[in-house]
Amino acid sequence: MALRIVLNGLLGCAFLAVAAADQTVGCVLDTASNGGVVKIRGEVSAGGHDLFIRPEGCWSNRVILIYGDDPSLGKAKLSIRRDEPFRRFEKYLNEEQAPRPNQICRQCMKYRVTGEFEGRLEITASAGLKRDPKTGKVVGMDGFGHPVPFSRFRLVFTSVSNVEAVERK
Repeated sequence: MALRIVLNGLLGCAFLAVAAADQTVGCVLDTASNGGVVKIRGEVSAGGHDLFIRPEGCWSNRVILIYGDDPSLGKAKLSIRRDEPFRRFEKYLNEEQAPRPNQICRQCMKYRVTGEFEGRLEITASAGLKRDPKTGKVVGMDGFGHPVPFSRFRLVFTSVSNVEAVERK
């Protein structure tokens, strides 16, 4: 009985180690530099205020996704290639599930959308509220996301390719 418990514990640790290694191997965010052009493949999700992706190979990170020609970027705007994959991405992203009886659902995406996004990656040192170490008062914010920054990464994307969509159940 004790041997069985020990073996199950070792197997559990091995599965956790493999899962942890899987999340960091091949993570584009680990080697990227601030302002560099990258390609990130991942699943797109819509939050209350933001659009973000979870990159393949580093699922624990969320990267805010912003259109290259977004007016909030000011002079840092980029042009977007609005080709067929881009139009498919927007079509799948904007389609919502049909309402179900007795269910309230806002921004209920009909499809699970995955794609490969290319653009300028912006990176900050941290994400969240910055506090004064002595007083504990909030003195600023760092990172990306609304209403409070929750991500260190933002991709200002200029193109999308290899768009796939799977209907949610």
